[in-house]
Amino acid sequence: MAYDLDIDEEAKISYHIKKFLLYPQFWDDAGNQIYVNLNWKQIKFVPRNKSKIPLSKGVYAFIVKPKYDNFFETNYLFYVGKTNRTLKKRFDEYLDEQAGKGKPRKKLFKMFKVYREYLHFYYAELSNESDVDSIEKQILDTFVPHVNTQIPKAKIKPELKYIYEQ
Repeated sequence: MAYDLDIDEEAKISYHIKKFLLYPQFWDDAGNQIYVNLNWKQIKFVPRNKSKIPLSKGVYAFIVKPKYDNFFETNYLFYVGKTNRTLKKRFDEYLDEQAGKGKPRKKLFKMFKVYREYLHFYYAELSNESDVDSIEKQILDTFVPHVNTQIPKAKIKPELKYIYEQ
């Protein structure tokens, strides 16, 4: 690292190191483009906002948005999902997972715990169930979010699995 850190501080920082796949060929691939008009909305991921989430199905993402004064907006895509139930129900299930109810998934629980103050829930309502499934797949294949463990197109080599299993 470029900083002179003591062992304890280095361990704290390494906990926050994330690996992202930024591969422009995926972004530019015509097969990865979404041709359905999506009206994305975003809301801070906190319990009091549950009532603002619609009773419709759709796709969603968890974005980490740092609070930093006098700087342009910076976002990190951590997780993408879909729901054929309702977005409100799915939002509520994630609130339960954040609280440790049930059997939380390790990477999601860590995201909820570490970035709690910075998490935003982006969602787009969809009425067609096949659109919900195909759009989630396209987003996953294009951006390969760090917290997702199932990427439809990706065949991750055993020697690279550590990137997605942290």
